[in-house]
Amino acid sequence: MAIGGFIIRIRTVLLLSYFIIILVCITLVGSVSFYISYTTMGRQAESASALLVQQIEKNMDNDFHSKRNLLLASYNDPSYVDGINRYPEMSDKERFEFRQRIGDLYLKSFNVTPIRDFIRFHIYFSTGELLSASDDSGMRNAAQVRNSEWFRSTVAKDGEVFFSSLIPESERSDAEEAAYFSAILIRDFSNPDLFIIVRAEYRSELFNSIGRNDALSARSSILILDEGNRLVYASGNANAYADEPALTERVSGSKSRFWFEMDGEERLVSYTRSGYSNWKAVLVVPKSDIFGSLDIIKTTVLFTACIAFFITFLISVLFGQRITKPILHLYKSVNRMKRGDFSARVEVKRNDEIGRIGMNFNAMQEELEQLIETKYVNQIKLQEAELAMLYSQINPHFLYNTLDSIRSMADYYQVQDIGQMAESLADIFRYNTKNKDEIVTLQEELVQIDAYMSIQRIRFEDKIAYEQQIEEELYSFPLLKMTLQPLVENAVFHGIERKRGKGRITVAMRQEGGRIALSVSDDGVGISEKHLAEIRQTLKPPMLQDNGALPAARMGIGIQNVFSRYKIRFGDAFDFEINSRKGMGTEIKLFIPIETTQANE
Repeated sequence: MAIGGFIIRIRTVLLLSYFIIILVCITLVGSVSFYISYTTMGRQAESASALLVQQIEKNMDNDFHSKRNLLLASYNDPSYVDGINRYPEMSDKERFEFRQRIGDLYLKSFNVTPIRDFIRFHIYFSTGELLSASDDSGMRNAAQVRNSEWFRSTVAKDGEVFFSSLIPESERSDAEEAAYFSAILIRDFSNPDLFIIVRAEYRSELFNSIGRNDALSARSSILILDEGNRLVYASGNANAYADEPALTERVSGSKSRFWFEMDGEERLVSYTRSGYSNWKAVLVVPKSDIFGSLDIIKTTVLFTACIAFFITFLISVLFGQRITKPILHLYKSVNRMKRGDFSARVEVKRNDEIGRIGMNFNAMQEELEQLIETKYVNQIKLQEAELAMLYSQINPHFLYNTLDSIRSMADYYQVQDIGQMAESLADIFRYNTKNKDEIVTLQEELVQIDAYMSIQRIRFEDKIAYEQQIEEELYSFPLLKMTLQPLVENAVFHGIERKRGKGRITVAMRQEGGRIALSVSDDGVGISEKHLAEIRQTLKPPMLQDNGALPAARMGIGIQNVFSRYKIRFGDAFDFEINSRKGMGTEIKLFIPIETTQANE
């Protein structure tokens, strides 16, 4: 059922793929044309919108700069700044004259070069007192002025111009509807507590001229937002955008563009923020005005695609079977090879790409079959033959009986050392040949080491001292058979034997975290740094080892054998360390995982 379902899925995928390829080929010209036209027009519209809002922002900044210069007129004559500092100490007559002088100054400034959208100006002292106005308007309540939002915002600007559309209802005139105002704080920089604020109000003529742009479509709109994201001006239907707070909330960065749905239609919104006034110029263009000319192309492509769908379906049904049948046959052959049958061959009856795949598959099977036979099977047979030869060379029972005879003769002639060596050697051979288990306990390994060290102590007399540092609960810990003997032998022959004087070999085992640390150390001649680096280089996972890297006599085949067996069994959970210094001895340490070892026990 699983293979049948998979075959059906393959056939369906190939059928649909063939159908889609033909369909795409038929509709390629229309689709690509539509896509290129759509993306090109979109990029052009976005680029044009970005350039337009940048130009609007630039024109607005230029106009704001000129209006700022008018507000700074009192800085041209130091007497006005002095008057601001002395105003609280002036007599009523002096105050009247100062108010007249400063009012005349700004009347002259705003009337010398008439500004078409200028309405009025007000001048307030730091206490909130109205000093002068170009008409009869202005707030007379000083406390109300000081607490107003625009007054505090202007003071916070500390000499920079504050632009805003927030004009209190109490200050609006029925005759003149102000769109926005600019205000600035003027003071002596050495006396920050006394200042005046000059505020000038303007109509929307500046933005009306900006909104009359021939490059815009009839339904496009230009919006001007002040620093608080309040709508100052909107070309077209201002009320429609005033009722869309979600639009103004998204206009939050320095500049960007995004698509926004309004009145059931998507619109491209581009905006930029003035670095001078923090006001934003926003351009809103309906999507239909940008891509309206593409509707005809889209309709044509969809109509052509429907026709192509029907035609290609007929073609895919007629020719799909010819493609899927040989692929399904190849799939069955792959499954046979997966199950281990490398004799399966694909019947090749075609000269096209599928036929060549079949021929390459047959060639690959032959190479795999030959490789497995020569590389693995033959090697396994060779190892089995060598092992059988070794067993045939030595008759274990004959060896045991001979060693027992030697021990008996040593007892008869009272040569105890010979008897002890023969008995220890017999125990070693029995452990190696009779114990067929791959996993043994630490206690069994230590018995083997005791026999081995018994022989070495007789051989070297009192030159070698041997000690154990084992935690009591670890004697039953499982180890791979022949773990300690190669390491202890390496310590004897490469460490203590070459040393002048006596030496010590220590076998230690303790628990460190979630692992068991098993070490064999000696205080022998040690290993040079160069030789130690060569030994470490050969301690690689068995699949990466180079059999000719170092002679066994130099590096100690026992170390590599122990490392390889534990690496094969435990993988990356096993760690191996070998540390040594010339003349200071050597330590070999194995880190064996507890849980993994117990699970394999």
